[in-house]
Amino acid sequence: MEKIKNFFYPQTLCLAGASSREKSIGYEILKNIKEYGYKGKVYPVNPKAESILGFKCYSAIEDIKDKIDLAVIVVPKQFVESTVESLLNKGVQSIILITAGFRETGSEGKQAEDRIIQKIKDAGARLVGPNCMGVINTLNDVCLNATFVAEKPERGGIGFLSQSGALGAAVLNSLRETDIKFVHFISVGNKADINENDLLNYWQTDGNIQTITMYLESFVNGFEFIKPVITGKVTKPVIVLKAGRTSGGIKAASSHTGALGSKDKVVDAVLKQFGIIRVNDITGLFNTAKGFEYFPVPRGNRIAVVTNAGGPAILAVDSLERANLVLGELSPVTKQKLSEIVNPEGSLQNPVDLLPGAGADIYKAVNRILLDDDNIDAVISIFVQPIMVEPMKVIESVHNVMLNQEGIAKPIIQVCMPLPEFWEEYRKNSPDRLPVFRNPEEPADVISSRLFYFSRRKRLEKNRRELLGLLESGKHKMFNTQSGFLAHKKVAEICLYYGIPVVGHVLVKPSGLADIDDSFFPLVLKGINHNI
Repeated sequence: MEKIKNFFYPQTLCLAGASSREKSIGYEILKNIKEYGYKGKVYPVNPKAESILGFKCYSAIEDIKDKIDLAVIVVPKQFVESTVESLLNKGVQSIILITAGFRETGSEGKQAEDRIIQKIKDAGARLVGPNCMGVINTLNDVCLNATFVAEKPERGGIGFLSQSGALGAAVLNSLRETDIKFVHFISVGNKADINENDLLNYWQTDGNIQTITMYLESFVNGFEFIKPVITGKVTKPVIVLKAGRTSGGIKAASSHTGALGSKDKVVDAVLKQFGIIRVNDITGLFNTAKGFEYFPVPRGNRIAVVTNAGGPAILAVDSLERANLVLGELSPVTKQKLSEIVNPEGSLQNPVDLLPGAGADIYKAVNRILLDDDNIDAVISIFVQPIMVEPMKVIESVHNVMLNQEGIAKPIIQVCMPLPEFWEEYRKNSPDRLPVFRNPEEPADVISSRLFYFSRRKRLEKNRRELLGLLESGKHKMFNTQSGFLAHKKVAEICLYYGIPVVGHVLVKPSGLADIDDSFFPLVLKGINHNI
């Protein structure tokens, strides 16, 4: 684990391929390391420069006298192998290879990648990449941005792995708009060595990580991904955006990072069985992660919707049904209390319609009443900005209600549809900066994912002894088959294990067909290929 830890917590860092040419990757990474405020020592390697951005440069890796915890390689492809050798000879055990042009380009690139990985393994080192964009650690005592994206992410509780460098860059570039915050970011590229299984296990041991998020185009070893979940080593929520749902998507993933795709129905079924949340897009990935980080767990699926506009409320209600949630039936006491506050022309039914004139005081009072209703497990509060009501006051007043509950807390998830300038004001002036969603359909998925996760964890705990028995017996290996058709014997073995009824059968060679008597009838004759 120490070698993986060095990717996020290095005290010394070497940048092989540092450049004085602005806009080059070697320059931008070094610039980010400096401007983000990295607390460790930096050793740029460039034989043609004495210094870059105030850092002393070294002509060769061998000239660096200090121990190197982490090396980042951005040299051209033809120099990568020799650079890796120099780093390994120096004793470097953690290397990020950002340079592209390996397995994803074809057989020649794969051969070069294989040679590099063999050197890494022989030295007992670990490598991230190739064809990746680096790592980020937002913790104040590290402040490392070893990527070529110039955003300055804020600290949160999320660990984010991206198999795609470009998608990772797109997420980083949108931070100010999406308000995504994380502890660690890592781009793994071709996953020639370090992969999702390594990070899944490592992030379990890092107390700074609350929620694990991953964008994947392939699984290196699906069983090894699931095994720590089965054994109980994975105790943090895992949220996966798995691309390649279609045959075209699988083919595109293969050409992108050399990934081998998986049948989507199998991926879906396995992730669902073991309580790993699968989302459909990047927005869902981080919305769900925010739900785990900031909101209490609902006790059930009964939802109240409060709104000042009918259309968004209808969209929210439609999304509830798709997410296996229901509109809760408000109690008579709740309706009586609401009648004393809500405009007579509004609605006391669920959804509760406050009409456009409702301000912060009304939103605060109504949300508090709804939380007190035993028939309600969570509230979705929607505010569409009219010209006469200030959105900031409404949003903060509702935050105040959720954060100051007594007893078992219930989530209030807010949707705000304001003028564009609201978002910048909110980021600057909100004391708590709880997530506020932009679309009325989004909260239902957040609530549903939380309920799914905790119900699956309970089921997993209940079945853990049986699952561990399956692992210990080795019978799970009956599923470790090559792609293609399962042999008849293998199908019968699996059916027998799970108690699936199978018709009586006898294997008869062609020479024995003449010996079949009336006791075999009625029958179905099925040919079996001796190659499977």
